[in-house]
Amino acid sequence: MGHFHSAVRVLEDVEKRYHRKVKTVCCRRRFKGDRDLKVFASMISDKCDNLFNEPPFALCVKFVRQEVYCAPYILWFEMNRNIAEEEVEQRDSSEKPWMDCAEVDARPFLYYLQYLTYGGLGERNKQLHALRELQSYICIHDEMKYLYHPETSLNFLGHCWEMEGHFEGALEYYERSLRGLYQNNAANWHVQRVQRLICS
Repeated sequence: MGHFHSAVRVLEDVEKRYHRKVKTVCCRRRFKGDRDLKVFASMISDKCDNLFNEPPFALCVKFVRQEVYCAPYILWFEMNRNIAEEEVEQRDSSEKPWMDCAEVDARPFLYYLQYLTYGGLGERNKQLHALRELQSYICIHDEMKYLYHPETSLNFLGHCWEMEGHFEGALEYYERSLRGLYQNNAANWHVQRVQRLICS
């Protein structure tokens, strides 16, 4: 239990620092305007007093294969996201270096970790609050278009619903993930697993 309590303190600290003005940055995928120096300059000037203490940027979180045992189980599927060898062959050169890793946007990962941690502590209300935050961030607000790894974030949401025992809801999010990126998407594995659970 001590590890869960330590995790809560870290996650609460991260959430406090991750205010709405924090700009997400990804090393692998890009959005139009990501390299606009005016955006970065205005963020830095807004925070010039506190820039070195709390930079206004959050990188995507990446786990390489050697870190598999440090990553949540659901991310193991991201490291083995292809269903068939043909999918590996269809990856373009920019995708090949990171497709065997697990990479996710920081804020959805924060909410997912909160969901797991509060669940481990038996704090059901806080666990459900984390689930609502994750769902709200991905689905309700206009944030989805600003996610660098929307398929992985949707897979997190599907996994939460799967852990809740709501398999149809889980399937809905996994399928939504596949609509955005069909090949080289771990959701293919999740859909197969959940369909077996529904049929049993």
